[in-house]
Amino acid sequence: MDVLIDVDSVNVDNVDGVIMEVDEDPSVGYYNWHIPNAILLRLYGDLLKDVGVLNEWVDIVAKLRGIGLGDNVILYDEIDNRHAALAFMILRAYGYEGVSLLNGGRLAWQLLNRPRCVCSGHHVQRSIKQGITNLISNRLRDYFVSFNDVWDVVKDGGVGKDVVMIDTRSLDEYVGVIEIWGHIPVAINIPWTSVIDQETGRFRDTSLIREVFQKNGVYPDDDVILYCRTGARSALVWFALTQLLGYRRVRVYLGSWVDWLNHGGPIRVGKLP
Repeated sequence: MDVLIDVDSVNVDNVDGVIMEVDEDPSVGYYNWHIPNAILLRLYGDLLKDVGVLNEWVDIVAKLRGIGLGDNVILYDEIDNRHAALAFMILRAYGYEGVSLLNGGRLAWQLLNRPRCVCSGHHVQRSIKQGITNLISNRLRDYFVSFNDVWDVVKDGGVGKDVVMIDTRSLDEYVGVIEIWGHIPVAINIPWTSVIDQETGRFRDTSLIREVFQKNGVYPDDDVILYCRTGARSALVWFALTQLLGYRRVRVYLGSWVDWLNHGGPIRVGKLP
């Protein structure tokens, strides 16, 4: 299955795999309405213990009981696919190779007037093959970085560090128009909306995304670290760069700005990195 699935290609009565809605707040998403036969995956509780803190893989696998590592899983969420993109990264890191994103998510589903379900929920009916969880490998370092990794880049002003750090939040957040905002020193600003068309919820054309990043001096062979407020918007950018454009070394600062503030990291305001 492709990593990006068009809404009009999904047959809800005969899905080749499992559809999952990844919600931070199911009351405004899944329990309001969801795609027929979709199952709920809670961002906090099922995947994350808290901002920037992953659940252990055994707990995640327990939640995904009935779903094998090679099964197709189509992800979307209650807003703009930022949570689904983060779930994509986490599941890939834990060995689930069949995951994909529903391009445009809920917004695209609504715009095409696809069927909706308002029931209390669905469950996976299949049984996982015995012992398959033993095949899961921990590849988190290929996907995520920590405060210490980012501090190692920042502490000497980026000197000698062949890393491009990108703040994917809005320009106002990056510049620091209110007190709690600003940015991590040495980071440049390329907002997440550079990869998502907010009118349709779909990813922009890859040629447009490529042009934006290359104009900012970011190329496929660069070592890239992305951050936003909690890591979710960065996950959308990560998906665009790695899955759609073939960038080879892109990781997300899990916990991002919230984690940086909690650690007392230095802050810079203004438009300069």
